[in-house]
Amino acid sequence: MQIISDFTKDTQTDKPVPGSYEWWYFDAKSVDGYSLVVIFYEGNPFSRRYIQAIETGVNNLAVIFPAISISIYKNGKPIFYSFEEVLPEQALFSNNAVSGTVRKNYFEGNEQESGLIYSLKLNQSLSNGDKLKGELQFSGKHPEGKLQLNGAERSNGDHTWNLIMPKCNVEGELLIEGHRTFEIDFKGVGYHDHNTGFEPMKESFDEWYWGRYHFDDLTLVYYLMKFGGKWHRHGWLIENDRANIITLDSLSEQDFSYSRFGLYSARKVEFTGQKLDGLIQKEMVTDSGPFYQRFEGTAFIKSKKGILKGEGISEYIRPDRIYAKLFWPLVNMRIKYPGKPHWVQKSSRFYRWTW
Repeated sequence: MQIISDFTKDTQTDKPVPGSYEWWYFDAKSVDGYSLVVIFYEGNPFSRRYIQAIETGVNNLAVIFPAISISIYKNGKPIFYSFEEVLPEQALFSNNAVSGTVRKNYFEGNEQESGLIYSLKLNQSLSNGDKLKGELQFSGKHPEGKLQLNGAERSNGDHTWNLIMPKCNVEGELLIEGHRTFEIDFKGVGYHDHNTGFEPMKESFDEWYWGRYHFDDLTLVYYLMKFGGKWHRHGWLIENDRANIITLDSLSEQDFSYSRFGLYSARKVEFTGQKLDGLIQKEMVTDSGPFYQRFEGTAFIKSKKGILKGEGISEYIRPDRIYAKLFWPLVNMRIKYPGKPHWVQKSSRFYRWTW
């Protein structure tokens, strides 16, 4: 794992090796209970079509498998979900400007004197009749080379994590129409990063926990990665102005449980740092699949300054399970591939059960 924070490298990267992937990740939590995660992909690592292409050796490059996933929640419950893989000509990612397009969905990043400004325009229609339209603006501090995360080491794989904005303000408006209508005046706090892998994900790591939790004056970012039979655990507390970064001394997973798909993961993470200790509680499972889980929860930090409380989002993934064909019928219900949609995706009732 190579960690950087470089806005100029938030552009598309050449990926000539089959199985490579790249994604631009945005998340946000509003002051009134809404939250969202939007991910643009060039090389969808969860794609059954991409895996089959890798195995056959035909048309097996990342550029052929662009996709976008959009998840919107209210109080931890999904109210809109879309994961669509599109044809190459329906997506465009720039290698010299910070921008990307998948169908009618678009992101663009710009550098201004006040900091970084990202604009997201979302326009997504589902086969079951649900629709999402809206615009969001992510505005945050300029990295200015100050984000030096000590302790992180490079794995045997080849994965770059570009931590662009650990914390940013998010404002905008969203409209969801379908089974229910939601008009959302979104105001809250968000996060943006960019990941690039130059080999199939399962070759880089065996298991991966990641999360970010925002406090009033700082952000907790952590990752726990297992590769080569060994765990590598790292975390940082980043002050809002990035003037000070505390490297956590230790992190440990606690309170394991099985999901309905047999995925075994931790629901708590304990950590210690410079005269502090803390706890991450993954209280709500917002997304659960055969190889992936997303959580919302609370984090606490205890130090001489007292007890701090923050909220955030965590994820867990077992990439080897993506290749288990046993789970592909379930994945086919959730991911819309080019061509005729799955019959479940056309049903207003049944598709929501897959969320």
